Amino acid sequence: MVSILIITHNRLDYFRKCLESVLKTTEKIDKEIILWDNASDDGTKDYILKMSEDYDFIKPVLNETNIGVNAKGKAFEISKGEFIACLDDDVIELPDEWAEKMAEAFKSEPELGYLALDVIQNEHTTGAKLSEENYKEKILDNGLILQTGPVGGWCFMVSRRVYNIVGKFRQAKGRIFFGEDGDYVIRCRLKGLYSAILKDVKCFHATGPYYNKNYEKIFESKMKDFNSGNIDAHTVKVKARQIINKVIKTGKRK
Repeated sequence: MVSILIITHNRLDYFRKCLESVLKTTEKIDKEIILWDNASDDGTKDYILKMSEDYDFIKPVLNETNIGVNAKGKAFEISKGEFIACLDDDVIELPDEWAEKMAEAFKSEPELGYLALDVIQNEHTTGAKLSEENYKEKILDNGLILQTGPVGGWCFMVSRRVYNIVGKFRQAKGRIFFGEDGDYVIRCRLKGLYSAILKDVKCFHATGPYYNKNYEKIFESKMKDFNSGNIDAHTVKVKARQIINKVIKTGKRK
C-alpha cells in the first residue's frame, strides 16, 4: 500500500486540483490518502470532509492550529503504507503511474533514501528544482533514471524501510514552513542513503510569484518565523546548505 499525504492551509483552489490529480493518477493502486488541514477558514475543511465521505481511503485530519510543516511529521506518524509519498498542495498536475514508478525505484535500489518527482519548468517557474548541472544520472536495472543531487519536498517518497532506519521527521519549535526536507535528506546521507529525482516523471509544481498572488506575503510570513529571536533567515539557509554539501562530500555532519 502507498500512503499519500497532502498538507494544506487556505489554498482550496490549488488543494482541490492537487487532490483531483492524485485521484486520477492512482486509481490502480492500493492506497490511503491522508488530508491534513492546518486550520483553514476558506472552505477547505468542508471539502475534505465531503471527499472523505465519497472515498473510504481518504483520511481527514482537521487540525485546530496551523503547525506548519510539523504537520508532515505528524501525518507520517499515522500513515500505514509500505511507501509514503508527501505532496505540496500546489502540485496540481501529476503524471500517470507516478506512485508506482517511485515505489519501483525503492524496490530496485536499496541505497535510495529520498526520492522526488521531476518537475515541469517554464518561463514562470523552475518548479523549485535546480539547474541540470547539479545532477548526475543513474540508470536502474528496471530502466528508471535517477538524478542524484539536490532535491526538494514538492512531491517526494520514502519507503517504510527508510523511515524505520532514518526515523521520524523532526518537530521544529514555532510555526516553521520549510527546511524539513533538507534536514531529512541530511539524515538519510548520514545513514548511507542517497537522495534523487526521478528523471522525466514530471509533475507541475505551481510555485513562485507568478502562480501564487500571495507569494510575497507568504514568504514574508515565513521569514518572520525564521527571524524570531534575531536569527537571520539567510544565514540559517546558508548554514544549512554548507552542512548538506559537507555531508554529500564526507558522509559526516560534523
